[in-house]
Amino acid sequence: MEAVFGLLLMLLRVSHGVETSCDGRQDGAQCYGALGGTVVLQLMDSASEIFRYEWSKNNKTAILQGGKNKKLINQIEKRSSFSDGTFRINSLSRTDSGEYTLQTYDSSGQRSEQRTLQLFIQGVEAYCDGRQDGAQCYGALGGTVVLQLMDSTSEIFRYEWKKNKIITILRGKKNNIVFNVIDDRSFFTPSDGTFRINNLSRTDSGEYTLQTYDSSGQRSEQRTLQLFIQAPVSSVLLVSECLSQGWTRVSCSSEGGDSPQYSWTLDGHTLTDAELLSGNHETNNIILKQDVSGRLVCSVRNHISSVSREENISTCKGVETSCDGRQDGAQCYGALGGTVVLQLMDSTSEIFRYEWSKNNKTAILQGGKNKKLINQIENRSSFSDGTFRINNLSRNDSGEYTLQTYDSSGQRSEQRTLQLFIQGVEAYCDGRQDGAQCYGALGGTVVLQLMDSASEIFKYEWKKNKTTTIFWGKKTIVTNNIANRSLFTPSDGTFRINNLSRTDSGEYTLQTYDSSGQRSEQRTLQLFIQAPVSSVLLVSECLSQGWTRVSCSSEGGDSPQYSWTLDGHTLTDAELLSGNQTNNIILKQDVSGRLVCSVRNHVSSVSREERISCIFINCTLSNGTHISQWVSAATNTLCIEPTAAPTTETSTVGKETVNTVTITNVTSSNQTVTSSIRETDHSLLICGLRAAVAVLLLIGIIVYFAWKKKKSMKAEGSAIPGRMENPANSVVMVEM
Repeated sequence: MEAVFGLLLMLLRVSHGVETSCDGRQDGAQCYGALGGTVVLQLMDSASEIFRYEWSKNNKTAILQGGKNKKLINQIEKRSSFSDGTFRINSLSRTDSGEYTLQTYDSSGQRSEQRTLQLFIQGVEAYCDGRQDGAQCYGALGGTVVLQLMDSTSEIFRYEWKKNKIITILRGKKNNIVFNVIDDRSFFTPSDGTFRINNLSRTDSGEYTLQTYDSSGQRSEQRTLQLFIQAPVSSVLLVSECLSQGWTRVSCSSEGGDSPQYSWTLDGHTLTDAELLSGNHETNNIILKQDVSGRLVCSVRNHISSVSREENISTCKGVETSCDGRQDGAQCYGALGGTVVLQLMDSTSEIFRYEWSKNNKTAILQGGKNKKLINQIENRSSFSDGTFRINNLSRNDSGEYTLQTYDSSGQRSEQRTLQLFIQGVEAYCDGRQDGAQCYGALGGTVVLQLMDSASEIFKYEWKKNKTTTIFWGKKTIVTNNIANRSLFTPSDGTFRINNLSRTDSGEYTLQTYDSSGQRSEQRTLQLFIQAPVSSVLLVSECLSQGWTRVSCSSEGGDSPQYSWTLDGHTLTDAELLSGNQTNNIILKQDVSGRLVCSVRNHVSSVSREERISCIFINCTLSNGTHISQWVSAATNTLCIEPTAAPTTETSTVGKETVNTVTITNVTSSNQTVTSSIRETDHSLLICGLRAAVAVLLLIGIIVYFAWKKKKSMKAEGSAIPGRMENPANSVVMVEM
């Protein structure tokens, strides 16, 4: 089993941790796991039929407890999982080695079964070809290294393998090994020339020399090999944090591991400068820019191990704070570039009228019962029944705000004030390299990584312009001249400075000393304090020839730098007439789309977007004015005339009066479309004619019925016998 495990390790090396499995359902089973890897243990067929069970280590610590209708308790659930009889343990360490006991119980509480399992955690196995002179080989602390010293010893008369040219480790003659001074933990195979060393320690590091001799005793060959023993990386911790301005700080730390090297990928690709605000893809601390999100992977490796950890990073929207402003004189705080949620009142439904103003001048909110809400900053805020949410905070939002409420008679019923403070940006900088350049935001915070840890340093001083700022001796901070606004953490070597001012800029020097008082190291760091960019204004204008001039200006901000994108891509020479990474550009004809201007400096980054589109119009208004020019498609109103009072032209056609109203519009092909509306007469004349016709019709109806009645009476008289003297009055004649 051990040989199979060793072969598995050699084949897989240690890429992302080795996974092994073991059937522990037999009493006395022996299972093996790789240091930093994963082991899958089959403890039982199924846990669903067991009333109660307990799995403990060394008959002391209960690791697992569960059973029917019982909640599962897992003492190492952060790095393990249990599923119906199978227990999976990740990030194995040497302390996981030991004897484990499984005990099962029936419903009466009697133990129904007990069995043990031995778990062995073995070190990493590495292979190295040492057949070339000067080869460099690496082995894992506590693990195994297989060194290829030669092809075979069958053709070599005599050979010696020495460490540091003094100690002979191995001596042999052809296929016979004369002696091996570390044969208790090593094995040499003459047939393939490999030397296997187990249970490696730091003392195994050094220079090894192989000397071969012919049958006459003459040395035929000599070559050296350097062996380095490193502690392998066993696990990785990934911690992310949203900063103000929407940046994301991510820290990657590894457990153990000599000389760790770091690399980062985002959604499968190496991090780029366009995604990074500080750090690079080979450091353990990075800050991602605003709106950067996806599957972030940190990989930590050295020559004998490699482990990675991933996390889905969501877009940070800036720091959000909340404050209860229902008490007079409340003090509220917001983060620059972030969001603040202010509780101004319990509810607005019972308030007849209210007004919320800044510095007793500008009315920000106005509303009340049956009154439309007016919000002067609605483009970046929202108000809902007493709660006011303000986004993208700037320093201008700081100030005193006053809420005034009024009753139905117009009398003021209440007044209270609120102080809003906008605090600065937090930045991070790695100052462990000599000559590092770090930046902090004016009024904000900077976190400086001065060293890995102060626990191993006997004494150090951190000076600004030759004046001591921090003094540390014998594991105690002796002096900190800015302790009222700073904090030094010896365990991770970070120095945090708050409420930064211009005077904090300067050159800082770190000097470390050993126990004898000798200076062991000195390095400098430059700190620059900049005012952050807080907002961006974008103004566009259509020029002749169809060009578009766009101006991008920022509020505040030291040394601003500008960049432009159009529909997500960087502007090209084919789209630009002039300007590039400047705040004023001119776009060529027919260039349109979603234009974004980003303004940044070393401590902040803000952007603004606008949809750009210039079109050519060619129209004639009813007053005879002709318009022909390039205008913005979004704001064009030049060819639209008022519809309430149209301009008319009068002409006569025979006896008919015709009124013509001309409306000119612009089509996409710059053609003019004209429509005419003809009216046959004045509306007053039409109404008069209609009334006259109605009166005449009524008179005609009355006359007709009177005449009809008279003729009927005559007809009745002519129908009597003997009265046919006048045949013209007969019924037939009347009808005729």
